Amino acid sequence: MTLWNLLRKWQMKLLAGMHGQDTLYLVALAVIVGVLSGYAALLLRFGIEWVSLLWTGERTWEAAIDTLPWYVYIIAPTLTGLVVGWMVVRFLPGGELRGVTGVLADLVERKGNIHPRQLGTETVGTALAIGSGASLGREGPTVALGALIASEIGHKLGLTEQQLRTLIGCGVAAGIAASFNTPIAGVLFALEVILADYAIATFSPIVIASVLATVIARSEVGNFPAFTIPEYHLISAWEIPAYIGIGVLCGLVATLFIKSMAPMRAVLRRLIPDRRLRPAAVGFVIGSMALAVPQVMSIGYGIVGDMLLERVEPELLGVILPLAGFLAIILIGKLIATILSAAGGFPGGLLGPALFMGATVGALFGDLAHQLSPAYSESYGAYALVACGALTAAALQAPITIMLMVFEMTADYHIMLPLMAACSVATLVTRAFGRASVFTEALEERGIEAHWGLEQSWMRSVPVSRIPWRSIPSVSEYARLDELKQTYISSGKGCVQVVDDEGLMIGIVTFADLQEWLLDPALDQVAVASEVANRNVRVISESSSLLEAIRVLDREEFEQMPVVAHDNPRKILGILSRNAVFSTYHKLIVKHGEDENN
Repeated sequence: MTLWNLLRKWQMKLLAGMHGQDTLYLVALAVIVGVLSGYAALLLRFGIEWVSLLWTGERTWEAAIDTLPWYVYIIAPTLTGLVVGWMVVRFLPGGELRGVTGVLADLVERKGNIHPRQLGTETVGTALAIGSGASLGREGPTVALGALIASEIGHKLGLTEQQLRTLIGCGVAAGIAASFNTPIAGVLFALEVILADYAIATFSPIVIASVLATVIARSEVGNFPAFTIPEYHLISAWEIPAYIGIGVLCGLVATLFIKSMAPMRAVLRRLIPDRRLRPAAVGFVIGSMALAVPQVMSIGYGIVGDMLLERVEPELLGVILPLAGFLAIILIGKLIATILSAAGGFPGGLLGPALFMGATVGALFGDLAHQLSPAYSESYGAYALVACGALTAAALQAPITIMLMVFEMTADYHIMLPLMAACSVATLVTRAFGRASVFTEALEERGIEAHWGLEQSWMRSVPVSRIPWRSIPSVSEYARLDELKQTYISSGKGCVQVVDDEGLMIGIVTFADLQEWLLDPALDQVAVASEVANRNVRVISESSSLLEAIRVLDREEFEQMPVVAHDNPRKILGILSRNAVFSTYHKLIVKHGEDENN
C-alpha cells in the first residue's frame, strides 16, 4: 500500500470521526504539514552550509573572507551557475516563477496546485546557489518548499480550493517560523503576504503548523533567534524624528530595489538569451565584484550580526576606511549583487538580502547621526536593528509581519515605538511609487493580478450552475421572420436562440438584432431566422465560476448571456442575466461573512 493510499484511508476515518468539522480536519493536516515543512527548512539550511563548507571550509562565506583564495570567488558562482542554469531550464522549461512569487502565482492561476517540478530548484538548486555565493536568501525557497508540501498533500487528498489555500498557508508559516525561530511572524506572514485572510477557520491550522515547525527547528539548532540582538535604549524623544528619517531612506532604497528588477531581467535577457548560460555569466560578475567587496557573497547574516553588535571592521583590500564609507560601498555592492542574482536566474529568496541592506542603511545612518549628536542618539547598532525591519517591511509591503518578527527576535518592548514609526513610514514611501513588492513585481510584469485577495478566491469556487438561469426559447434557422417575431414577443425573455436541425445554436436574436427588420412588413414571409441571428455571441460555460461571469459582465454592456454545456459551446442550457449574477454575489458574500464569524 502506497503512502498516499494510507493517507486516504486515514483521511476517511478522520472525516468520519469529525462529522464534517472542516477546521478540525485542517488542523490535523496542519500537523503533518508543519512537521514536514520544519524538516524541509532544516534540510535546506544545512544543505547551504554543506555547499559553503565545500567551497570555503566554513559554514558561511563571511567566516572565510580573510582566508579564502581569490580564485574561489570566481570559480564557485560561475561553475555553479552552469549547473543551476541547466537545472532551472530542465525543471521549469517555461520560465515559471519560483519562491514566494511562484507560490502567489500558483494561488492566482492554478488555484493552489503548485507544480512538483519546483522541488528540485527550491532544494538542490537553492542550496547550490546560495552555498556557492549567490547574493540571495534561503527564506523564499523555504516558504516555497512548505507551500509545495502542502499543495501536494492537499491535491492528493482532494481538498477544495479554500481548504488547499489554508493548508498552503500552513506550509508558508512553517517555513518562516523554522527559518527565523519566530512562530508569530510565521503566522502573520502567511496571513498578510500570502492569503490576505484572517478568519478563525484559517488562523487556527496555520498557528499549529507554525508552532510545530518552530519546535522542530529549535530541537536541531537550539532556541536562539536568527540574530544576536543588543539591548536597545531610546536615548531621547528627539530620536523619533531620526527614526522617521530612516523610514524615508529605507523606503527609497526598497523602491530602488523593487523597481530595478524588471529592467535588469530585460537587460540580461537581451545580452544573454540562453537561460542555461545566464546564471554562470552573472556568477562570474558577482565573483569579480567580490574580489573588491567580499561581503556581497551569499546571505551575509554574519555581517548583519556584526552591524547589530557594532563589531564591523571597515576594511576593503587591506585598506581601513571610515565606517560610513565602508557601509555605503557594501550597501551598493549588495544591492547590485542581489538584483543580478535574482534577475540572472539563481534560485533563492529576497527577504535575506532585504534584511542585510536594511541593517546597512541603518548602521550608515546611525553612524552619521551619532557623530553629529552623540548625546541625543543611540550608537549605530540600534539604528541598524530598526532599519533592518523598516527596509524589509517596505520591500515586502508587510509592515505588521516585520514589526512582530523584530519584536520576537528582540523580546524588547522599547524597540516597538521607533520600529513602528520607521516601518510605517518606509512602507508608505515605497507604496507612493506603486503597490508592488519584491514578491509581486514579477507577477505584475507578466500581467498577473497580484492583489487578488480572499474574495476572488471564494468567488472562483462558486460555479455558474449555482446562479439561477432562465430557459431560452428557440426557433429553427429556417423559420420565417413573422414566426421569429411572435416567439420573441410571446416569450418575454428578451432573446431567442436560432438553432440548426440538431438543436444546436447558430446565433442569438435580441431586440437590437430585430430592429432593422421591423420597418418592412413584406419581409415577414421572405426573411428567415438565420439571416437575422447574431452569430457573434459571448457565452459562458456551465463549468465557469461566478468570478468569470462577473468579469465578463464588467467588460461587456449586454444584460444577459447564454450558458452553454462545458463539452459543447453550441448547446445552450439557459440564459444568465446580469441581475441574477450580482444578486447571487451579494447573497453569497453575506453568507461568507456570516460563516467567518461563526
